[in-house]
Amino acid sequence: MGLFSRKPSFCTICDKELTHKHKPKREWNIKGPLCGECHFEKQKEYYEGKVRQPCVECGKTQKITDLWEPRWQWDMEGLLCKPCFDKKEESHGKKKNFCSLCGGKMGLIRYNPKGKWKIDGQLCRKCWDEKKAELG
Repeated sequence: MGLFSRKPSFCTICDKELTHKHKPKREWNIKGPLCGECHFEKQKEYYEGKVRQPCVECGKTQKITDLWEPRWQWDMEGLLCKPCFDKKEESHGKKKNFCSLCGGKMGLIRYNPKGKWKIDGQLCRKCWDEKKAELG
């Protein structure tokens, strides 16, 4: 074993030994490197719109080209249909701009609840102080 020796890597789909690794796109739901032929075939399927995939939220199966990629802030895997994407966008906006307890408009400073409080979203100063006094 030399300093720069590597183990041979194999294609995730056809199991051929790779001379050059191709990285699959996230939408393809493939973990691991691909050979040139498999990468080209997957890319062709994707761009021709042959691949159909269910929406993560509602489960409706649609062409992959009609589905939307979730925003990174949502911490999700998979793709969403347009109505589910819009609902998620709206709920994320409410969660970001309004207090989770009192529903008041958030100011410039926002407070994150402690993990043991089991509250989803952010709090205004008044609600955070009340929860801190109540639960510690």
